Amino acid sequence: MIHISAPRKLMISGEWAVLEFSPCIVSAINKRVHAQIEDSNEISVNIDNFNIKNVKAEFDGKNLIWKSEISNWEKEKLMFIKCAIETSLRYLEERNRFKIRTWNEQIDDITKKIGFGSSSASVVSTVAGLLKFNGFDIDTKKSKNIIYKLSSIAHYFAQKRMGSAFDIAASTYGGIIVYKRFDPNWLTDELKRRTLKEIVNRKWKGFYIEKLKIPDNFILLIGWTGKSAHTPSMIKRMKKFKKTNPGEYKKVHKKISNLVHSLIMAWKNENGGEILKMLRRNEDYIRDLGEKSNIDIETAELKKMSELANKCGASGKLSGAGGGDCGIAVCFDKKVAEKVKYLWKKNGLHIVNADIDGDGVRNENSF
Repeated sequence: MIHISAPRKLMISGEWAVLEFSPCIVSAINKRVHAQIEDSNEISVNIDNFNIKNVKAEFDGKNLIWKSEISNWEKEKLMFIKCAIETSLRYLEERNRFKIRTWNEQIDDITKKIGFGSSSASVVSTVAGLLKFNGFDIDTKKSKNIIYKLSSIAHYFAQKRMGSAFDIAASTYGGIIVYKRFDPNWLTDELKRRTLKEIVNRKWKGFYIEKLKIPDNFILLIGWTGKSAHTPSMIKRMKKFKKTNPGEYKKVHKKISNLVHSLIMAWKNENGGEILKMLRRNEDYIRDLGEKSNIDIETAELKKMSELANKCGASGKLSGAGGGDCGIAVCFDKKVAEKVKYLWKKNGLHIVNADIDGDGVRNENSF
């Protein structure tokens, strides 16, 4: 039996601007998504977190075809694993039969979506699991790049060509990373005229990743607003704003992009004061983007979380697209961290018991 897991993610800086090929800083989070794969006489798919059990399928060399009767809701929930299986088997040029089961590690007592990137981590663990199932060593740098590329392709089409795949990168490589997205138009063109093997072996236009050292005494706190965000609908509205107000859109994104470049330098220099200052400014720019686009990016709960953290001497900001989900606070002092947690809890915000995960996707059979 193959057992693979991948960490989930949180954005630290660079939200929204990452869609315009600017860098972002993202962290892997130690709440993992697992995939187990074993031999079988048929393809059988199980997703514990949605209580989807023993869904039969057949792979025709290109598409995964469901043989069991399933509802539209189940089809929607199965879309990410379906694309991950299809992409992996097409790359491998295999028609394996197997039983696959995925599940998420529980995050406290939260049962709602909180924006940790479960779907991307499930895709990464599934792709890596199928590669391992077919004899690949998934622990080398080269294999991680293959996992990232196959997972990005699968996730990209499962999300109807939306998103930047920064979550895929965090789940694949782990730790804290600088990430720049690939050019989606380039990838779409490549998929029309090349095989998956050819595409995976090529250098991807725009893609960049760099691991960052975690500064001494760095503390990352995570809070949940109690409300789930719907990122795809926010991205659609942002595209409309970009089309109708290109000047304003470009101006705010340039500010965020320039800030992230400066933040990366401060990070490498381990300049804690500058890191805190820039993260606060990042929140200001995101708030400005929300006001100009008339999209509720910084909700009342996220604003409260940020202000309370700042009041304690930390830097508070939303994480990801906003609209709900999680916020973060960064500081370099344990006493400051305790003050933030006290005020968050006092004001009805849920403190999430999670931390940075230094590992990316990994083979759990080795542990």
